[in-house]
Amino acid sequence: MANHRIKISASYADFIKEITRLQKFDYSNHQKFSRGELTKSQIILLVESIFFAGFRKYEGFLKEIFILYCLEKQSSKRPVIKSYLKPKDFTHCEELIKSGMPFLDWNSPDALIARAETFLENGHPIKLPYTANLQVLRDYKKLRNHIAHNSNESLQEFVKLVRIYYSGIIPLKIPTPGEYLMLSSKKKRENYLLLDFFDAMKNISADLI
Repeated sequence: MANHRIKISASYADFIKEITRLQKFDYSNHQKFSRGELTKSQIILLVESIFFAGFRKYEGFLKEIFILYCLEKQSSKRPVIKSYLKPKDFTHCEELIKSGMPFLDWNSPDALIARAETFLENGHPIKLPYTANLQVLRDYKKLRNHIAHNSNESLQEFVKLVRIYYSGIIPLKIPTPGEYLMLSSKKKRENYLLLDFFDAMKNISADLI
């Protein structure tokens, strides 16, 4: 990462700025849809792409703050962060974490918890927020993977989300990821599922810093 930040707060501010931009973009798109300026298929594709862009931004944010924590940059949480690594700088730290692997998975909450336990004392401050939001993050991973891969395996995992939403019943027509994200929220009456995603990203990211 050539232009990585050196402060947790700067990384967080950049992430929230992008999530807010995507949320405003989604609102604008729905306004256009209500005026007939966008078709149903267009709004569905836009919703799907907005989710994917938001999740990719979250992966980048998570990677950056994880490395910064391994450099013992401090968060607002107590106790003081202690790393088991002794890297020279950001790039060296990333290489140590990768340990020769070509890439690291930043979208798996279970892998992140294990990684935090490996490199940070008591997994702090990553482990607790991830443990508290484990199922939500697992579900978003399934959705993200189906958008990215659209494979039989990813479809099977996505159908599990659909079945949960419909209280154990699989509808005759499986919705696309975009259609799924436009379903009404079961948490907030005024939300649809994409807005639940924005809320979750804001809450989890705040807990991580």
